[in-house]
Amino acid sequence: MALGLGLILAIILLKYKPTYVVSLSGEQIGYVDSATELNNKIQSEIINMEGNNIDFVALDNMPSYEIKLVEKSQETNEDEILLALKEEATVMYKYYAVILNNETVSCVDNMEEAEQAVNQIKEEHKDDSIELDLVVTTNYTENIDEIGIESVSVAKEEVEQKVEVLIEEDKKTKLPSINGVLLAVSPVSGYVSSRYGSVSSVRSGAHTGTDIACAFGTPIKAVADGTVIFSAYNGSYGNLIKIDHGNGVETWYAHCNKLYKDVGEKVKAGDKIAEVGLTGNTTGAHLHLEIRVNGKTINPQKYLYK
Repeated sequence: MALGLGLILAIILLKYKPTYVVSLSGEQIGYVDSATELNNKIQSEIINMEGNNIDFVALDNMPSYEIKLVEKSQETNEDEILLALKEEATVMYKYYAVILNNETVSCVDNMEEAEQAVNQIKEEHKDDSIELDLVVTTNYTENIDEIGIESVSVAKEEVEQKVEVLIEEDKKTKLPSINGVLLAVSPVSGYVSSRYGSVSSVRSGAHTGTDIACAFGTPIKAVADGTVIFSAYNGSYGNLIKIDHGNGVETWYAHCNKLYKDVGEKVKAGDKIAEVGLTGNTTGAHLHLEIRVNGKTINPQKYLYK
């Protein structure tokens, strides 16, 4: 009897082998020779997976094992099982967002370098009039490829560009304006030698503009964007250039030595349009600046040369 059982067992072992059947969530996914070795690989290759930005890996469903006798021709498929488990795993990535005034500017993968860059930017602009709410936050995602991770150097450039825009916008909000026209530039640097409305023996009436004394030949700049509507000699004004800025606002620049712009030309604030001279009714080199709204003169010193 024992000899018969031994013979049967020998025949079975010649044809079959003990193998672990691996199942995941009740579904058979393959065969392995050692459950211990597979568990070790799951731990090292999945749970402890290493890679850029990986914070942790979670595997909610661990495989189950059942040892069975299978035909010796049955091959194991450990690599396929590991691949199936990786697809089941949840990989959580960590990244760092550089946020300026509640807006995410860039995402990076190095917190320390990002904070150094942010602190440097803050230091460079500590004396500016604008307040920068600039921080680095830690964030998590399962889809790191959708985030768009950049280098810290690139992120720093993007933040600096946005800060410069904010500075320019802040400056514009503080610029004087008339009927929505920003007076962005003072036409010359100098001192006021004659105020609006002043009366003098050299004039037939009250002064219609502001005189700014400066050196002969000093470049005169347009105070705002506009279109040249007059550029020629005009009696007591001497060489005169007029710019229409829209919304009924005009600026006049008189006593010029040379006129650089012609009628019809578009100019931007800060463009050189003429140079200071002695033409017309004048006793010294200066710019006579007039601002007119709907044809009527107003005091330029309400807006410039205060």
